Amino acid sequence: MDGRPADRRWHATLLDGTRIVLRRLVSRDGDAVINLYDRLSDDECYFRFFTAHPAHLTSCALSLVEQSDNQYALGAFDHAALLGVANYIRCDDPGEAEIAVVVAHNEHLRGVGTALLRRLGQIAQDTGVHHLIADVLAENHLMLKMMSESGLSCTRHLDGSVMRVVIDLGPAE
Repeated sequence: MDGRPADRRWHATLLDGTRIVLRRLVSRDGDAVINLYDRLSDDECYFRFFTAHPAHLTSCALSLVEQSDNQYALGAFDHAALLGVANYIRCDDPGEAEIAVVVAHNEHLRGVGTALLRRLGQIAQDTGVHHLIADVLAENHLMLKMMSESGLSCTRHLDGSVMRVVIDLGPAE
């Protein structure tokens, strides 16, 4: 590994003491991401995709493992098991990126999402992103709580049923 974000692996400790590995998703992870999405409940799909039965799950999952300068997808792994994914896609303003986080149902409330969000924020900041933007359904209390308790600087704006969360990463270090 040469230290670039594409090649790096990071470790995180979950709330129960489990050590996990965070790393960029690559093409060989496609089936694991599809499996993660397929196991989401209707409510979890609704919270993540704003619809209970998205028709595009497979293409969305496979797009996460494509590498480009405009997107980055980070996976959380316990050995070979994919626990969750956080990704960003740069906006027209290259200093801003839209983010999404999804965690397997049986991994909720263990700190997986928080670990993913914090590391993704560091990676984004290192690549010139200053603001992460998430549109979250206002009823998705777990996601909103995770973001507000992540230790990252967040502002919120409610627009109908959608809460726009902007995470200020500040300038690159």
